[in-house]
Amino acid sequence: MFSNLLRKISSGGSGGKLRARQVAEDYWVSGQLYPEDMALAREQGFRSIVCNRPDGETANQPTYREIAAAAEEQGLEHVYIPIGAATDFGEAARKLVAFLEDAPRPVLAYCRSGNRSTMLWRAIGR
Repeated sequence: MFSNLLRKISSGGSGGKLRARQVAEDYWVSGQLYPEDMALAREQGFRSIVCNRPDGETANQPTYREIAAAAEEQGLEHVYIPIGAATDFGEAARKLVAFLEDAPRPVLAYCRSGNRSTMLWRAIGR
């Protein structure tokens, strides 16, 4: 299943723009996602979404509420764990671990560039 997922993602799915990089067998990261990306995420095999980008970082980014509504329409689990300058990284890591206990896999986490999502994954030591 995961090799098929990798093939879909690296080829852009069915013409979509969703790009993600694999950081673990069932955990992927990407830059900013938009509500319309939720259908493509589902098509590419993702089952859960982690938003690590705080609302309001830039004027043109969608809110987590918009992402969550689109994720729900696609049957995707989702969680909001924003990581900003004042974030308690330990608390964010605990929230991610708690979410991952029951989250359907594979998981797609995002922030502006994917870096914060990658750092959070590494912080939980998986």
